[in-house]
Amino acid sequence: MENVKRIALAALVVLLAGAAVASARPEAAPTMKPGILVVGVAPPAVNFQVGTVRGTQVINPKGYEIDLARAIAAQLGISKVEWLNVPWTGLFKPGPKSFDIALQEATITTQREQTVDFSAPYFLANQGVLISKGTPAPKSLADLRKLQTCGQSTTTGLAYIQHQLRPQKAPRIYQTTAAAFSAVQSGSCQAFVMDTPIVASQKKAKPSAYGPVAGTIITHENYGAVLQKGSKLTPYVSAAIKKLVANGTNGKLQKKWFNLDFSKLPVLK
Repeated sequence: MENVKRIALAALVVLLAGAAVASARPEAAPTMKPGILVVGVAPPAVNFQVGTVRGTQVINPKGYEIDLARAIAAQLGISKVEWLNVPWTGLFKPGPKSFDIALQEATITTQREQTVDFSAPYFLANQGVLISKGTPAPKSLADLRKLQTCGQSTTTGLAYIQHQLRPQKAPRIYQTTAAAFSAVQSGSCQAFVMDTPIVASQKKAKPSAYGPVAGTIITHENYGAVLQKGSKLTPYVSAAIKKLVANGTNGKLQKKWFNLDFSKLPVLK
């Protein structure tokens, strides 16, 4: 009888130990597909993300945000990432999303937070001014107002032009960054106002296609991952990004992909 009690007690100890280990395991991140993180991207954005778009899929993506997405997935205990082509124009529409998170240099704004969730920020940016070849470089915002500006639809750069800069000529509006860069290259747009790292990276990639990055406009914008409004995944992604910032991983990825000293650009006032 004593032996039976000892066996039962040992079995109970093993059972309790197993339960303790199970309870200590981190809760699985609530992604759409268990064990897979579906990431919405919209290449190309030089240094941020490039890849081959085939329908809704993105093949062989590379860049800072691609590496960051993989690092986020690793923090969540997820080994597989799927890349989904998500046009910028539909990124902030209300309703169900086809992705778990989207990384697209999306500035966190109060207006956008009405229809989507944002993670903790992963990148601080200001607005930059890329001018066409032959255009006199503006030395001030007053000079910039005299030029034919352009912006990308639904971006904070375009909002800045329309509501704060208020140029003498109505800005030309393009649906994609690629279209806006083409307009600058052709000269139909003299000054493209867009996030500094985006225009600086494009200028570095094609130095002879444009005039200089004439300067930066201090706006203190933060990029965040976009998620469906009310997503249960948001706190998991925010915690992952905060850890990647704190342990230096995010900084190392930025240095790897940009290696640009944005502080040396003149500030337009």
